[in-house]
Order: sequence, then C-alpha cells, then structure tokens
Amino acid sequence: MGKRLAEYSASNGRTYHVGDTIKLGQGSAPNGTFRYVQYGGWLVFMINGNQADDHNIEKTYSGYGAIVKKIHSFKAHGIQKVVFAVDIGGGSNFDLWIEDAIASCEIVDCKGKQVQATVVTQSDDQFDKLKKLKALLDSGAITQAEYDAQKKKLLNQ
Repeated sequence: MGKRLAEYSASNGRTYHVGDTIKLGQGSAPNGTFRYVQYGGWLVFMINGNQADDHNIEKTYSGYGAIVKKIHSFKAHGIQKVVFAVDIGGGSNFDLWIEDAIASCEIVDCKGKQVQATVVTQSDDQFDKLKKLKALLDSGAITQAEYDAQKKKLLNQ
C-alpha cells in the first residue's frame, strides 16, 4: 500500500509520528459516524454491507485516543493520499485518512472550525462611529436603508 513513512507533516501544522496519539473529534457523516476513520485490518472482512458508510466507525468513538501504528503514503487517481493505521482498541487497526479527518474535524486538532471574531470597540466620537458605519455600507455588510437609519440615530444623539 504505497510508501511507508516514519512521520508525516500534516496541513494542520502538526508532524505525526508512529506512536503518537490523536484524539478523535466528532463524526462527519450525516448519521454521526466517522467518515474518515474506518474499520481496517481483519475487521473489514467481518462487515457485511456495501453501502458508502458501512466501514465508518461509530459516533461513540468521539473523544477516544487513536495511537498511530503505521503511516502510508500513496497515489490514488493521481492524488497523493496519506492514511494512518491506528489502534483505538478492539483488537484490529483502523484506517484514519488524516487530511480528510483534519478538514472535517474528525480529529480534535483540526483547522476547519476556527472561528473568526470581529471586535468592535466603543468610541465616544460619533464621527468615528459614522465612519465605521460608512465602511460597513461600502463593504456591502449593511444596506443603504440600514445605513441611513443608523446615521440618523448617531447624529441625533
């Protein structure tokens, strides 16, 4: 299965090594199972089913630690993929598709759920507030009617 690696530098900024523990987040499949952490090893042969999500691990694995046993890199249809064989318990390895798991936040150390917040500081200067309001209008964040109403409130203070 492709080239075996001792470590892998992932898109979330972490370098994973054999022996590392990765904490599982939440499953991203519609039914809550893990789409990018799947049954591997001999368990694949024990599962009867040919639906897309039949090999997903259950949502009850959320919060578990997955110990990296092997790291494999290979090309699939011209795209480089990396899969970790991990031990979550149960006597068989599981497959963790690391980049997909990062993108979908199926692992805790992901980058997809970073929330950006805008901090608005209050100013006593009504003209400073008006300037900020105009910037919102120019950026399309508010409509002309909303701008006019807020402007009227500011100038009547």
